[in-house]
Amino acid sequence: MNDNRNHTPAGQPVTQPLYNGQPVYTAPQNPAPVQNPTPVYTYPPQGGNGAPVYAQPVQQPVYYAPVQPPKWADPARLEQKELRRAASRLSFATMTSLPIQVLWTTLATLILTVCGVNFMGPNTIGDFPPTAYYLISSIASFLSIVLPFSFFLFFGKRKLSDTVLVEKNGVLNSVLLVFAGLAVSVLMNIPANLISQLLEGAGLNGDANTADLLAMTPVQALTMFVSVVLVAPVTEEFAFRSVTTAVMRRWGDWPAVIFSALIFGMAHYSIQSLPVVLMAGFVMALLYVRTRNIWVNIFVHMLNNLLATLPIALEGLVGADAANIASNLLTYIVYGLGLIALVVLLIRNFTGHKVFRTPMQRGVPVRGKALWMFVNPGFICYYVLFVVMCIVTLYS
Repeated sequence: MNDNRNHTPAGQPVTQPLYNGQPVYTAPQNPAPVQNPTPVYTYPPQGGNGAPVYAQPVQQPVYYAPVQPPKWADPARLEQKELRRAASRLSFATMTSLPIQVLWTTLATLILTVCGVNFMGPNTIGDFPPTAYYLISSIASFLSIVLPFSFFLFFGKRKLSDTVLVEKNGVLNSVLLVFAGLAVSVLMNIPANLISQLLEGAGLNGDANTADLLAMTPVQALTMFVSVVLVAPVTEEFAFRSVTTAVMRRWGDWPAVIFSALIFGMAHYSIQSLPVVLMAGFVMALLYVRTRNIWVNIFVHMLNNLLATLPIALEGLVGADAANIASNLLTYIVYGLGLIALVVLLIRNFTGHKVFRTPMQRGVPVRGKALWMFVNPGFICYYVLFVVMCIVTLYS
């Protein structure tokens, strides 16, 4: 049998394998890639095993309920807790001023007694000679008011620049606001004075009795001026307007004004003067919220205290009759300027010159805002202390 599978015809180069004398085709070892192969479409579409592929139903997305935070991490509860904590700490800071004042007064009494000061003289206020009384009051006002609220800012990690605001309102606008604020305070004090007189007529009078105070010497009048007209307005505006109002404004301007006015009025520990001081604190807090300038408040407070103490100071210098005439004349002039300033501000506001740059802010919404401001350990203790002190001063 003739087998030609492995034989090649003569003269032909061996280029590929042969089978039965015929060349066998083999694929190249390194085939060139096919460029842009033509797709082949079949209907219906076929899968990898040749079976037809039909449309599958679309899977709906899965939605999960939002994760509810725990009660201690609920934002609404956290705001309530923060409001209650701020109101409580501010009330405790106000309470602290009383023991500091008592401690300093006791210490000053011992020092002055050792120095030979006569506390049993006829011309005394609260068992103190006028000069010593007002000097001690000046230092006590600074220590008992500034220190507690400074500690409040320090331990609360609050910046002084965020509480003591000094925004520019324009020189003319600021002067008008000072006199207008004084006029509004006087107008608000009219019904408050009526209430105070009713309380006094009912025997509820806890104020210091200065009716028997003799005429002051120039030195005594000067010390009273420093204590009542200079030191007291600065310290009280720092504590009750700058710190208290600025902190409580987080939850709205109106809650801040009401809370500041209330603890300011209670800080005087007198049921008879509470209506007058409460109205004055309301006007001062509202003025600070709208102007955001503490100097406007300080000057209004200074003028108000000056007009209140001027008759006593002038009596020792020019006599009782001349002091009353000068005091009444100056009072009418200042109040008249205040009414004129109030009218000018209203006209400027209606003619497009905005008196206040920003409207009243609503603050962070909190359910039961009024409840949490006053139902907290600090304010409850402060209220109890206020009632006790009013009773003590009433029957002392």
